Amino acid sequence: MNINHLNTIPDDLACGEEAAFHVHYWGSIADHHAHSLHKHSFFECCYVTHGEGYYHENGAHYPLHEGDIFLSRPDTWHQIESPSGIGLAWVAFLMKEEGASPDMLRKYRQLADTDRILVSSATPSLTASLWQALWNAESAEVYNRPLLVPIAYSLILSFFQTFLEDTERKPALSKPQESILLHKARLFIHDNLSLRIKFKDLAEYSHISERHLSRLFKEELGISFSDYYRKVKIQKATALLESTDYTLEQISAATGFYSVHHFAKTFKQTTGTSPGQWRKTSLIPPKRQG
Repeated sequence: MNINHLNTIPDDLACGEEAAFHVHYWGSIADHHAHSLHKHSFFECCYVTHGEGYYHENGAHYPLHEGDIFLSRPDTWHQIESPSGIGLAWVAFLMKEEGASPDMLRKYRQLADTDRILVSSATPSLTASLWQALWNAESAEVYNRPLLVPIAYSLILSFFQTFLEDTERKPALSKPQESILLHKARLFIHDNLSLRIKFKDLAEYSHISERHLSRLFKEELGISFSDYYRKVKIQKATALLESTDYTLEQISAATGFYSVHHFAKTFKQTTGTSPGQWRKTSLIPPKRQG
């Protein structure tokens, strides 16, 4: 993802009467590993385009995954690290307080104090969709200012919704040490799909109680373990259907389903189509194995 072309649009963004923003810069990197601990006098919002890593802020550590969005607030010491390399896109901005509506001024000050600094990819957000729109514009080589300016403005405006949402409905990641526990559990699921993982075994592997682990899934991902587990299995199954010539029996076994019938039934309930039909309509020709 390369959004450096956005630096060609005006630094001052205003598409409505509620607020205007000054953008210091846009940026992106395909393979970030680490930089020194630092802080800014402005906001910086980052989008993880691919890979995994950690966001460190004031001694707290937040696991990062593809599709996650996180916010560095003014005068906050922070650092991003990734041993394997992580792809990032970001924008640095301030709101022009003069002329802003009272409601936007209130939200802007709340944004500087928010505890909700990371939003998981498992939580749908307008911000993620708008980042994707800018990415698509770059892929299509669309550099039309009248088209890009409203998207860029809407993206920054969306941060207020994304990071100030009702914390009872979508709680903030306020306990980063627990996030590390969930990160470990998620990695185990992804690496061991064929094992037909039981929740009690996952809790034992994570060295926490089933009740504690269940709460982590609900609070940090917004879904239950069973829903997350099913989602990961179906994602893996669709990838195998699209990129291999594995039989349904092989895919069923590789993704931890009890039988082909169980796999086909769950797949159709989740995607609305059968595994066979999904493969037929796939745009990616299957690769033969062996």
